[in-house]
Amino acid sequence: MLERWALRGRLCGEAGESSTFAVMFLRGVDAADAGPSVPWHALLWSRSGAGGREPAVRTWMDGQAVAMLRSAVEADGAMDPRVRAALAEALADGTPVPPDRLLPGPVAVAATGRVGLEYGGVAALREAADGSYRLTVLEENGLGLDLVVAPTRAALPHRGLGDLGGHCRPRCDVRGVIAVPGERPAAVSGSGWYDHTTGADLPRMTGGRPTADAGWSRLDIGLDCGWDICVGDVRVQDLVSRRVTDRLTAAGVVAPDGTVVRARPHLAESSSWTSLATLNTYPTSWEVRLPEVDAQLTVTATVDQDIRSLLFGWGLLCTDAEVRGTLGGRPVRGRAWVEVVPAQKVTDIVEYLGRLQKVTRREVDLLYPDRPSPALTASLLGGCGTSTEGMSDTTVHETMVRPIRHLTDPGGRGWRTFVCCAAMELLGVDSGAYAPLLAVVEVIHSANLAIDDVQDGSTSRRGVPAVHTVYGVPTAINAATAAYFVLDRVIEEVVPDDDTLRLGVYQRWIRALRAAHGGQAVDIAGHTEAMDQAVAAHDPTALLGRIQAAHRFKTGLPARAFAEIGGLIARGDAPRIDALGEYFEAVGTAYQITDDLLDLHGATIPAPQGAHRKHCGEDLRAGKVTTPLARSVSLLPAEEISRLWRSVRGGGADAATVREVATAVTGCGAVQACYEEAKAHVDAAWHRLEPLLAESVTKVLVRALGNYAALRGTEVPAQDGVLWR
Repeated sequence: MLERWALRGRLCGEAGESSTFAVMFLRGVDAADAGPSVPWHALLWSRSGAGGREPAVRTWMDGQAVAMLRSAVEADGAMDPRVRAALAEALADGTPVPPDRLLPGPVAVAATGRVGLEYGGVAALREAADGSYRLTVLEENGLGLDLVVAPTRAALPHRGLGDLGGHCRPRCDVRGVIAVPGERPAAVSGSGWYDHTTGADLPRMTGGRPTADAGWSRLDIGLDCGWDICVGDVRVQDLVSRRVTDRLTAAGVVAPDGTVVRARPHLAESSSWTSLATLNTYPTSWEVRLPEVDAQLTVTATVDQDIRSLLFGWGLLCTDAEVRGTLGGRPVRGRAWVEVVPAQKVTDIVEYLGRLQKVTRREVDLLYPDRPSPALTASLLGGCGTSTEGMSDTTVHETMVRPIRHLTDPGGRGWRTFVCCAAMELLGVDSGAYAPLLAVVEVIHSANLAIDDVQDGSTSRRGVPAVHTVYGVPTAINAATAAYFVLDRVIEEVVPDDDTLRLGVYQRWIRALRAAHGGQAVDIAGHTEAMDQAVAAHDPTALLGRIQAAHRFKTGLPARAFAEIGGLIARGDAPRIDALGEYFEAVGTAYQITDDLLDLHGATIPAPQGAHRKHCGEDLRAGKVTTPLARSVSLLPAEEISRLWRSVRGGGADAATVREVATAVTGCGAVQACYEEAKAHVDAAWHRLEPLLAESVTKVLVRALGNYAALRGTEVPAQDGVLWR
């Protein structure tokens, strides 16, 4: 059960300066297996506008809340095991994951009578005999808020949203002082909203696995004409399909004379925003229709950033909003306060990272738009020192843009695009302003794939025909190699005007291209002769070194470069940038090792009915030497590995032969050895990086990405303490 006391408002100072505030007190009680339940407590507060400073946001919790989170994570059988492991690791010491903080003192909540809350010396809320509320919030360096919130209307009880109880006071006078550290408190006055909510908030469980994931939105609207509207929207999503399986929407309307009207609103979202820090997508504009009072309203939120807190999953959106529309056929305006907690349980880290695709596509569309134009031609061919007159915009678009969009439109797994923005977030820089770098990474990777398919003779990629099969080999190669210069088109926009910084970014970018071509060269040459030598000597040492070098140069070093570019832009110091690069290099290398393993599993483990697998023994069928095949050289008897190698050497093996070889390689311990190698690479790099980083939600996600790269596939669903088998 969860109980919440929330206050928010808009204030104006004596000199006319405006500010907003929001404070949320939380108290939860979880059912205990034996004995009395111990409640947990948390606090969220924010202010903006005061003193012309940046918005301030703080989230606090007590030790019992940390313990509750840790227990919930460990018991959550639906959470992706790699994410669960990273979260459990971050919460193991009993302290919150920043920006969540531990309340410095005890919590006291009045058991009966008037509201009386004292949260650890950070914030307090007390109800006076006249029904007003005294709210105080302390910042680290002094007073934050000292306000009296006085309701001017009767309470509006909560009804219509499941088991929710409590009430709201939609129109309150607010007076007091607000201050920022180092400045004198300033007198303010304005309007506010008080809300007290009680109700169950835990999803139903079946065998330790939540059956659904829930999210909610709340719009508290105050119209200038004196009407107040509270709209609540709760959506339940299936954990697998992510489809909405149940929805409850209700509204309470208070007329200027105090009359209360219950309404069933029609609520539609008309725009959204995705946070690069949490990968949550939040609605930011709503069309609200209330037939009961003939109201049609548009609510548009002011979005700065989401509030990151593990209490709400990864984060939530709390923001002021503008309201326009009609009421009874007459134009109306007003303000609103919006809270959004999207359904955000991570049951599959691949799906989670894929949430970046929408932002990535938007940025790619800006660089490689749908339609030709002179401006696009000039951008693609710019820097050549001459006019583009005479160049056909249509031809340039069809031969340089369309082939790249052919691969970027379907989208990939998204972990590479995550690397660059994650590096910035890890160093304390909001990556939202650098979203064009997502397009740079995606375009370069897609160009690599297009050329790789030409060289390998592949006929499909990302579920569509390979680029060269649609546009021809010459056009595919030319468009892909031209795409390698995409960073040059955005560097002036996203990288500060600092010659030293831009030089560093260019150097990492060029090094990544050189490294990837080197890795591809070794990959094209193959490892057949090295495998022959390894089989003859019954010793794969040299062969494994060669394969790992190809993986490192082809995938590891580009990932390193993307991380280092993010670190440079965030102005990180050399030790942290180097450690970031080393970690993501290990992630990329491990990803290639486990990519080899997926091919084996595709040959030995039938895909679920209706599912499509990217890999299905293709490497063995082509006679390609992979890490698990190389590992099996010393794990299988010399005669057996020699026979198996001869059966696939040169390519063209039939399905029965591929299955036989895959089964032997899987059964001899080579797969386990590969997982241990991949995990060792990632863990060693993480242990060097981890002490250099401040704790954060992004740090948890980056650790989970390493777990994913090292431990992929349906064959590793459960944790046994060392590996998922």
